[in-house]
Amino acid sequence: MIPNSIKLSSDKKSLQITYNEEKFLILSSHLLRAYTPSAENKKNLDSPNIEKFSGVLIKKIEKVGNYAVRISFSDGHNTGIYSWDFLYEVGIKSQTS
Repeated sequence: MIPNSIKLSSDKKSLQITYNEEKFLILSSHLLRAYTPSAENKKNLDSPNIEKFSGVLIKKIEKVGNYAVRISFSDGHNTGIYSWDFLYEVGIKSQTS
């Protein structure tokens, strides 16, 4: 699902992703860091250790083509490319957990 906008919170602890029809998701920085889709983290996607990243903030968001964003975190991690579909799936999964 392609978002209309993505905004970083002023405290850098979350992203608000807005979709059509006023639907939105709020994803915390530590959740995004735990679910990073980078190659080094693929084995941890089924059961990430979210608490491990509780102090991690979002430093920067960069658009990658028309399909994703790259997020740079305060712990130095910046290799995960978050597709629109991946962000939506993580957001929905986190709301139902």
